[in-house]
Amino acid sequence: MSESRLDAVRELLGQCTAEEQGVIFRELRKLHAIHEFEAVIGAPAEMILEAVHRAPELTRRMLRGVIADAAFRTFTVASLGPHGWNDVTPAGNFAYDYKLDDGAGPVSVQVKLQRSERGAPVVRSGERFLFGPEVFMTETQKTRTGTDGEDNQTRPYRYGEFDVLAVSMQPSSGKWDGFMYTRGRWLLPGKKSGEIATLQPVAKAPNEFWTDDFRVAASWLRSDDGGKRIKDKTPAKKRPLR
Repeated sequence: MSESRLDAVRELLGQCTAEEQGVIFRELRKLHAIHEFEAVIGAPAEMILEAVHRAPELTRRMLRGVIADAAFRTFTVASLGPHGWNDVTPAGNFAYDYKLDDGAGPVSVQVKLQRSERGAPVVRSGERFLFGPEVFMTETQKTRTGTDGEDNQTRPYRYGEFDVLAVSMQPSSGKWDGFMYTRGRWLLPGKKSGEIATLQPVAKAPNEFWTDDFRVAASWLRSDDGGKRIKDKTPAKKRPLR
């Protein structure tokens, strides 16, 4: 179709009422799918979205985590391409979501979503972590639970399973293109040796442990950190993070 013909169609659409445009849209929808997933699931996009809208809060929360993962690919991975980074994530299930490489060695990334409750981001005191007055929170644990042969819980992550933690800040920013990053080895420890604590503080602004630039996090990974770690100065018996 020529550009002049498209302009004529646009002009006609601009003269239509909202109701008339809706009729045309519904007729076009019969001919054009919005996404290939409609064929996979066997339902139109409108029905899929309605199902999500009516789903319990837990289901919505899980979906938001999936969207955070997709947003990392759409925004971060795509933006790193011009800087020499390639997505080398292998097929299969791993403790990380992505593996990226700029030629200096691969960096594995686990993507999580900023913690929220009742539609608002969770905010906690930052003094206990030496992060300033307030911090956001994120929940780091695997989706599936279970035990290994020695009856240890397999849901907590362990140090070394991923290099960088990327936290989507959408609950506080309202945008899916913003992430905060830190080294996996800097995260608070869990109850058992080698485990990473489920709940982690996220600085509200870049500091010595958190950055909003993936390349900075990668440079941290490749430099000597002197053994520094995020610390919780509150005694273990008095840690009501939730």
